[in-house]
Amino acid sequence: MENENKETNVDREYIPPVNPKEKKYRTTIMVLFALLLISVIFSGIQSVYIFRLNTGLEGILSYTRGIKRDTGNTSETQKAPSDMSSKDLPEPWFSLEEAAVISSSDKTRMSTVDIVKKVSPATVSISIVGVDNGKETKIGSGTGFIITEDGYIVTNQHVVVYESAPENSYYAAVLLPDEKYPVRAEIVGSDEQTDIAVLKVNTDRKLPCVTFGDSDTIQAGELAIAIGNAMGTLDDTVTVGIISSPSREIVRKGYQVHIIQTDAAINPGNSGGPLLNSFGEVVGITNAKIVNSTSENLGFAIPINSVKKVIESIINYGMVINRPYLGVTMKAVSSNSYFGAIEGIYIESLIKDGPAENAGLCIGDRIISVDGVEIEEPGDIIKVRDSHEVGDSIDFVVERDGEQITIPLIIGDSADFQE
Repeated sequence: MENENKETNVDREYIPPVNPKEKKYRTTIMVLFALLLISVIFSGIQSVYIFRLNTGLEGILSYTRGIKRDTGNTSETQKAPSDMSSKDLPEPWFSLEEAAVISSSDKTRMSTVDIVKKVSPATVSISIVGVDNGKETKIGSGTGFIITEDGYIVTNQHVVVYESAPENSYYAAVLLPDEKYPVRAEIVGSDEQTDIAVLKVNTDRKLPCVTFGDSDTIQAGELAIAIGNAMGTLDDTVTVGIISSPSREIVRKGYQVHIIQTDAAINPGNSGGPLLNSFGEVVGITNAKIVNSTSENLGFAIPINSVKKVIESIINYGMVINRPYLGVTMKAVSSNSYFGAIEGIYIESLIKDGPAENAGLCIGDRIISVDGVEIEEPGDIIKVRDSHEVGDSIDFVVERDGEQITIPLIIGDSADFQE
């Protein structure tokens, strides 16, 4: 028996004891590896997100796209023609200049404190209230600014319009200066392409209103002040920075759009608020920011000059009129897209009875030039279109079945294709 025990002890495998320091070292290495892996995955997701923003596949503004070559689809808003043509509309009755919101040449620079005192009373908090079986719940928030004494307010379209929800399932409420409770506001109209909306509140008071500046004259390095309803709960939040770039070019909803870049902090809830210069004038409408692990202080605003006509048109007609429209969707095809592919910009789809279809353009046409401009990307066509007026004729040179043909097209009005 004693010999058996001895033999068993000899055959048993020897397992050295684990060094506590070595065990702790291994655990630390595993934790660091896991953190590194998570960081790589997160950075990859953010890179894809920023790429989609830059190429126009994501956003609003999002609108947080930098200058990029557009290599994807570019299309105009595809809406069914309405019964009322823009030709049937009455003469406009509202003008921003007549509303006395355009600044005069006699002006002096102001301190930040004085600017806030001047503009803050005309900056309002906007709440979106959802209605479900008589129960009201706050479902969104943003900022706006008063442009007339009788209660017209400008904000972002994405603040007050929820496309996924029925129109009668929510409404906008505005907290006016020196008022304890918000008042219900009418949505006069909105424009998805520029992300602009106009509200109207009924009041017997003369409301304070903002002064518009000239966004075409701003320069990088100038003072920039944003006032807004940060996080939807912190109204009259003031942030200060500079104009980082007076113009960044993007493509949105088939239109060439310029935006202002600023390092003034733009927080959720700021959307639709004023971006001010050193004279206390509105030069932009705060719109969005980029948030990721590799960038800071990237805020964006819509230049006020680019949307003055939009605001006037919405107040006069409830929609935007006299905006050039082609009624075509374009797609960039690279030479390696498929075997035998010829690189170029192709017509992907046409709006029924739109200007392009009526002109005789066809799906599959490869666009060579428009109005004498060689087309290398969809943005080239957008620039040509936006340089013209409704009713102008431009020539499309396209390749069809191996032959180049010239097709004249009469530019239409986007208002005729709104729902």
